[in-house]
Amino acid sequence: MEVLRDILENPLLRSTHARNRADIKKRFPELTRCAHEHFLSIHKYITRSPQRFYSHSVYSKFLKWLEDRNRTSQAAFQQYLFEHDAELNRAFLHLEEVNNLDWHDFFEKLDDFELIRFIDQQIHPTYLRLTEAVFAPLCRIVAHFSRLDRGKGTDGLDLWPIVQELGKTSLYEVVNPYKHIVRNAIAHGGITYLQNEILYRDKKGNEETHSDTDIVRTFDDLLDTCNALALGFSIFLLVNQPHGYKLPQQLLLDELKEETKAPWWEVIGCTPSRFTGLNQLIVYCRPNTSDFGKVQISTFQTGVLAERFAPGYDRYFLSIRSTSSLPGWAAFDGKKLHELRNKKKTVIEDYKGVIQDGLIFYVPRIKTPRLIARIHNIVLSVKLHLPIVLSDIRRQLGWPEIHVREAKIHRNGWGAALNGNIFLDLPAGDVGQDLIRKFRRRIIRKTLSEARRRTSIFNISRFLPLGFARISVFCKDYRRRRLSGFGLDRHLVCTIQVKRIQRIRSPDIIGSTIEQLGGYRIAWNRAWLEEIKGQQGAAPGHYSPDTP
Repeated sequence: MEVLRDILENPLLRSTHARNRADIKKRFPELTRCAHEHFLSIHKYITRSPQRFYSHSVYSKFLKWLEDRNRTSQAAFQQYLFEHDAELNRAFLHLEEVNNLDWHDFFEKLDDFELIRFIDQQIHPTYLRLTEAVFAPLCRIVAHFSRLDRGKGTDGLDLWPIVQELGKTSLYEVVNPYKHIVRNAIAHGGITYLQNEILYRDKKGNEETHSDTDIVRTFDDLLDTCNALALGFSIFLLVNQPHGYKLPQQLLLDELKEETKAPWWEVIGCTPSRFTGLNQLIVYCRPNTSDFGKVQISTFQTGVLAERFAPGYDRYFLSIRSTSSLPGWAAFDGKKLHELRNKKKTVIEDYKGVIQDGLIFYVPRIKTPRLIARIHNIVLSVKLHLPIVLSDIRRQLGWPEIHVREAKIHRNGWGAALNGNIFLDLPAGDVGQDLIRKFRRRIIRKTLSEARRRTSIFNISRFLPLGFARISVFCKDYRRRRLSGFGLDRHLVCTIQVKRIQRIRSPDIIGSTIEQLGGYRIAWNRAWLEEIKGQQGAAPGHYSPDTP
């Protein structure tokens, strides 16, 4: 039993997974009612971009609506989800593919033509894809039952009728990022590019004009809404799975990716297929090691978990491709895996014969000696567990996690000039003035260290002493491209400035309260200070970023 457990849950990653599950339950306490521990895929809504920027209000309202609907008409609700399972599964697949695009958090400053081309080739098609393939299927759930509640028919629930129907419900906020004229103009080619603006015209001659930055922000808001809807739906299904609700296969495959992911192994996708008349699921794996032992364990783990998360296939074929080996493969007997999964007690010996022909084909170009492999395992263990230990210590001490979102340095005379944006994440979830004062040096040091790490070794500014620094401190995380022109919103806490090159002049925040602590100049944002004073029942000098 212990050997089988060590294979299905890698001992090197057990602590990491336990920590991630604890963080998930802390952020989403509804999952404490989940009957199992297979919800690691939800962790992306805490750490990954753009998933972590989901709309909190949309998530809360949609989850509440799902729970209310489950209480009032469970049978009809389950029947609807069963009939639309394929459509909802595709919605999760499209959303995952959109989230995996590499330009969500930040893109380099573009000139006029490059920005127009980027919006035309990336933003517009992806906006249309989100509205049709993700936004509409998830919102149709609410619109369908809203019409039933009003005694109306449910035929013809296309995108625009869905938007109109949701506007009559408590979830009216969901449709705010949807621009009907923009969507129709993109779909039918009614777009005219003006000077720093875009004119959208639908087939009926209706027009809207949006700036370049506005349309990017509109897309971001729509994506955040879609991620919030997907998150709420996922958590509802995970919690209510014992009550007859079925998880979309894409959600199960996402869980497979998370539970099998290792420093040397990654599942990048799955495709249903046919093989000699058998239903087959092809699992595409990407190892990054020449150690056959690691690949052998991960292959077995992936095959067994693939049947658990995506049951019903006769054969599970793993396509194993790596730059450090010849193309590899392994095939698992789905019926045998199904029988073993339903047995109450199994040991590793019971799984003999589940791999067809007993073969895992993986031939590294250079074989790793056993001694080197063991040393590498020890190094990996330290690299995986040391950050967890240090993070636990910081949490116990009440120290904040400093996330450097932007850090750039350039040469100015004899020193380096540093500009950056950082986000403070506290275990207690609040930010105080005393805490900023206490950690001002650490904020500067960590931002400078990150800026130097991102700078080429051939750039002299990487090696110069610090001559000037100006760091903007935020209590809520945003996309990097939004932080660069954030303004004076309440989530900007302050700026911290260090000036050793006296000729540099840098203005403080307009209307800020200035505080000088030795060589550190802190300019407190007035909007943030007013928010502190306006909070009812909050301790003086503290602010919770989730306050509406």
